[in-house]
Formats: sequence, structure tokens, C-alpha cells
Amino acid sequence: MSIGPILSGRLPGSLATRQLQSDIASANQMLYRMQNQVATGQKYFLPSESPASAIRAIGLQKQIERNGQLQKNIGIDMSFLEASENALGTVNEALNKAKSYIISGLGAASSPAEKQAMATELQSLITSALNASNTTHNGRYLFGGSASGAPPFETRVDGSVVYHGDDFEINSTIGVGYLESNNITGNNAFDALTDPITADINPALTNATKVDDLLGGRGVNLGRVTITLDNGGTPQTATIDLSKAETIGDIETLLEDAFAGGPLTLDVEVDPTTSSGLRLTPSAGTVAVSDITGSYVARDLGIASAATAQINGSNLNPAITLKTTLASLNGGTGIGPVAGNGLLISVGAESATVDLAGLTTVEDLFNAIKGTGLDVETSINAAGNGIAIRSRRSGADFSIGENNGLNATNLGIRTFSASTRLSSLNYNTGVNVDGEVDLAITRRDGSDIEIDLAGAKTVQDVLDKINAVDPGNLVASLNLTGNGISITDNSGTGALSIAESSLSKGLGVNGTSAGPDNTVALVGRDVNPQDTHGTFSILVGIQRALANGDDVELNRLGSLIDGEIERFTLVRSEIGSRLNAMENEASRLSDARINLEESLSKEIDTDIAEVITNLTYTQTVLQATLQITASLQQLNLFNLL
Repeated sequence: MSIGPILSGRLPGSLATRQLQSDIASANQMLYRMQNQVATGQKYFLPSESPASAIRAIGLQKQIERNGQLQKNIGIDMSFLEASENALGTVNEALNKAKSYIISGLGAASSPAEKQAMATELQSLITSALNASNTTHNGRYLFGGSASGAPPFETRVDGSVVYHGDDFEINSTIGVGYLESNNITGNNAFDALTDPITADINPALTNATKVDDLLGGRGVNLGRVTITLDNGGTPQTATIDLSKAETIGDIETLLEDAFAGGPLTLDVEVDPTTSSGLRLTPSAGTVAVSDITGSYVARDLGIASAATAQINGSNLNPAITLKTTLASLNGGTGIGPVAGNGLLISVGAESATVDLAGLTTVEDLFNAIKGTGLDVETSINAAGNGIAIRSRRSGADFSIGENNGLNATNLGIRTFSASTRLSSLNYNTGVNVDGEVDLAITRRDGSDIEIDLAGAKTVQDVLDKINAVDPGNLVASLNLTGNGISITDNSGTGALSIAESSLSKGLGVNGTSAGPDNTVALVGRDVNPQDTHGTFSILVGIQRALANGDDVELNRLGSLIDGEIERFTLVRSEIGSRLNAMENEASRLSDARINLEESLSKEIDTDIAEVITNLTYTQTVLQATLQITASLQQLNLFNLL
């Protein structure tokens, strides 16, 4: 700062005074500003002082705030995953201890009393694992999926464990466009749900089918198609915009309306022979359908064709939705008579009959199943072509059978059906039909037969081999109620017996049906119950096997527990992988924050050394100005005389 110029010659005193006062005020203002800069470390206090720097600084501050929030997210996410890892470590210890009890409890290696003691220890391990599965952190149950407000696992009276959570992961933003899950669901961690019971039940195409549900739920991106009708005269061609169509019925209407004025017309309908695609029929001559350049609408709708008398479109494979009618399933043939029939669902010792009478849609069916109160979950399968039912209970057999009809079969959810593989029976231990033992049957007329089942792969193969012995008289079929194989024999009025063997027990048909009523079947057992095969299923199974001294079951579980421990290790490795990814992202964010803060400092932080130098200089100037002002104020006319 410099003193303002003092004009030469005579000046009015007031003008000189104002000039000096202005200099003093400017100096004081600069001193105040520099003192604030030193005190706050900021270069500017108002955006208007440097608009360009202000804009850059605001942008940098937002990036720093976002960076800080992301680092906070990572810290919270890592705490959830670390807590999950600690809980899983407890369960892993329980699995390893349980494995040692299997080895100790087999055969004569331990007495009945010792096995009972080990069973008691197993119950303690189950309790420990259950407590770990219900671990909370920051008010959230770690293994409930998105249902994190209540304990995800609970024991039932029979000792089985039910999972109340879901399969949804909780994602968190840990970087720009970077989502990472901060939880492991109870199903992923403990294999707490059975595999879905499902099959393709081929819903029929109807006028009400939505375009978005075609092609397995992928839908069709509608646009324009070109259709030409030709009766040997002047061809009629129309380019039709289908983009506003929402249903198959809308497509039919738009295509037909394009030729409603004649002379040739077009009939469009769901193909009655297949109920899976569209059928286009001209009133006379031929019809051709093509896409405009760059479009695939006709192709995706399955109606692209050269000139022909009739176009029979390809399968549009509509997906099942909650609003899909039961009558439209299986190509429009439905699920069979429902009056007096229905489903028989069992979970552990609990069972319920689901009455399907009066139900119209898939949603109605799901509500009816939910209304049983059984621990089961209903959904539409991943392929979109069937319904799926799973049990939520570990350590409890789960089955879906018939109730005198074919509803379960036609819904694709019967757990013991003609197509069931023999290798999957008896908890996937299978049935050895290729051994030396045949199926030995004593018929009602007293004759003995042996049936060679070698080569059979499915339940239907077994039925066929039995039915081929004496067609129409010795008859094998699936149980009318529940699951299993039923055998009738009208050769006489005596008892019908099947000798006990590994084969007959594996098929669940060993036993006797007394006479004299030969219409009464020998009703077999269900040998294909479903279970979760996961952590709690294995632990509960070991506890029961030790308590019952069941070496066969201990051997089976021994072959499963190694796989479960390995699977558990992979789950924990996944957590470790996520933690590593988060640590790397946190390190990157930390480095980025340093760079951002350096850039922000250049924009808004003051250079303290420079300001102090300027402050000292300005104070000196101000002092000089004050001295000059004092001197000038003392001058008068007498000084010149």
C-alpha cells in the first residue's frame, strides 16, 4: 500500500483531509482482511472475491464430502462383514467338533451311554451355532438378508431349525458406480433352504398375455412390421406400428385393423393347435411378414415368413406371473380336476392338505399354500416357466404329494414323481438296482417271483419293469395320496408281500398287504423326502443319529460334513475377498482425498508467510500515513509567514 498522491499547489484543507482519511481507511481494511486470513487460513471469504476459484472450490468440497461418506460407508460395511466372519468362525468350530463326534460315535468305538453323552454335546453345539446365526451388529441381524429386524433362525419342537430370512443381499455404495454387499444371507451361509421343487409347466399363450412376459420374461421390443396379402392381383401391403401394444390381444387387433378395409382381410389369433404362438390367416391367397430395415419385431414375435397360405408362429414361451391362470398351464390343459383333490404338503411331523377348488391364478395358489402355516416358501422359478416351492426347515423332511388327484404332478411340484431319478432317492444315496439282489414278491396266489430292475434310471422305469411281469394283474403305480409306490395284485386273495432287502427298502416297498381284498394296495413309503443338506440339517442329523445309535445315518452324514466344511470355508473366503476389496477401495479413496485437499488448499488457503509480510508492510504504510496526516493537520498560514 502507498500513500495517495498529494496534489501540488494550494489545496483546500478538507480535500487533503478526505484523501488522507481514505488512505487510512483502506489501510485499516487491508489490515483487517489480512488479519482474518492469518486467523482463518482462508484466502477468500465471499464467492464474489474470486468467482472462478469459488466454483472450483465448491466442486472440490463436494468431492471431498462424497469421498468422506464413501469412506464412512466402507468402515460400516467392513464392521458388518467382520462381525459376520467372527460368527461364522464359531459355527465352523461347531462343524469340526461334530465331525470328530461322528468318528467317535460310529460302531463299537463308543458305548450307548457315551453316544448319548455325545448327543448331548451335539445339542450344545447346535445351540452355539444357532446363537451365532442370530448375531446382531449395530442393531441388525447379520444373516437375515433384507429381513434384518428379527432373529432369522428359530428352533422348532422337534429340534429342527427354521429360517425366517430372505435371499436378498444388502448393497452399499463404496465407490462411484461401485456397489458391494455388506451381508451374507442365512441361506448362503448355512444352506438353510431346500432346493426348489419346480418343473416347466408351459403356460399357454392367451390374448391377455403381456408383451413384456414373452420369451421367458425377456419381452419383445415392439416396433413396425410389414405385411403383404396377395391373391394373385394387386398385393395389399401395410406397415403396422405395434409399439403401443401391451398384450397379445392388442397385437391381434392392430394387425387385423390394418386390413379391415379389404378387399383382402387378415385373421390373427393364438394358434389353437399349440397355444404357444400366433397364427395369421388371410381371407384368400397368401400372407408374408417381414421386418423393416434394422428391426427384429416380426422375428421376435415368431411370425416372420415368406408368402404362404398361413403363418404358424413359433413358441413365444410366455413367462408365468402371479396373474397367470391355473387353467392356462401345461399348454392350456390346466392342472386337472381339483374337486376333492389338491396337494398334500408335509414338513417334519406337520402336514396340510391344500384345497385348490375355487383357485384361479398362481397368486391364489401361493396364498393357499401360505395359509397352511407350514414353513415353506413359494415363488416363480428363475426360468419363469414354473412355480417353485422350498422348505425353510433344516433337519425336517419336506415333501409334496398328491391328494387323490394329479394336481401336484401337473403343477410340477411333486417331490416323488415318475421322472424322479433313482440316484436321488434316500437323501441322494440312491438305490442300487444293478446289484445281485432282485425285487422278490410273493403274490396273492402264493407264487413267488423275482423282478430284475437292472438298468432302471427313474421311478417310471421301475414301474414299467414291474407292470411288464403280468400286465393288468400285477400293477405298480404312484401312491394316490402322498408319495411312494403302490402295488396291487388280483391273482388271488392271499397276502401280497415284498421281501425286505436293500433294494426293496431303498424303493420303500418292503412289507405286506393282507388278503382277502385284492383291491387293497401294498402302499410304499416316501423315499425321496427333501432336506436342506446344510449346516443345521447336518448338525441336527448327527445329534439324532447319536441318540438313536444309527450308524447308517452317521456314515451318510459323515460323507456330507466334509463337503459342508469345505462350502463353509468358501463362504468365509468370500467375506475375506469382500473385505480385501473394501480395504483397497478405502486406500484409493484416502489417496484421492489427499489430492483433493491439496487442490482445494491451492484454491482457498492463504500463504501465511506472504500475508504476514504484506501485513507488516501495510502496518508500516499505515503508520507513515498517520504521521503525515498529523503533520498536515498542524500546518496553517502562519507557517508560511
